[in-house]
Amino acid sequence: MKARSRRHRANYEPQSYWESFVDIMTSTALVFFFILILALGYLTVFVEDTAEERADLYVNIESALSQQQANPEVIDFDKSEGRIIIKTESFFDLGQFTLKEEGINTANMLNEVFSKLLKDKNIENAIQYIEVVGHTDYIGNTIDNRELSTQRAVSFLNAMMPMDSELENTYGYKFKASGMSEFETNATKQLRDRGQDQYNEEATEKDRKIEVRIIFKDDNINNAVKEKVKKGIN
Repeated sequence: MKARSRRHRANYEPQSYWESFVDIMTSTALVFFFILILALGYLTVFVEDTAEERADLYVNIESALSQQQANPEVIDFDKSEGRIIIKTESFFDLGQFTLKEEGINTANMLNEVFSKLLKDKNIENAIQYIEVVGHTDYIGNTIDNRELSTQRAVSFLNAMMPMDSELENTYGYKFKASGMSEFETNATKQLRDRGQDQYNEEATEKDRKIEVRIIFKDDNINNAVKEKVKKGIN
């Protein structure tokens, strides 16, 4: 009876679930793998489509500037970054922020450009905001330059978007102004890297400028799109 009981127990040993667990985990991993592939494929298509849309917008901006007969020696559109760079040497008197006639004319021209572009609902919805950024050279102290660069940006934006104008009434919420003082300026950085603080007109003239930057809503893929656009341009 004892021997038979041992044989009986041997025939009914508990079943191992390890192989079933491994099978389940393998199947789960495969499912996640295929989901990842699909997600990456979707993201690639989305980035490519968005890059193409922005590239088309940049072409439209470039075309609009050309139609307005923008002076290429004053205005340059950087398609790789989506920003309009405006030399302000003749726009303001030294140390002042009151916009002169040439600056007012340029601001009026950009009013026409953005009024036309933003009427496209796809463009309006894609843009988070348009920022007018003032820059100065490195002469003077940083605080004064920060104030001056901000005041110049505000003066330009006010001329570009006058009170009760169509652009302000319809799209005013899309625009803002800021000042960067002498920061983000190449000539200033190069001179300071070399330990040169003396005045250098030729090196700093291009640092006195205003930028109009187009900032899109989907910042999480903005860098990927910019790289895609750069590759397409190059």
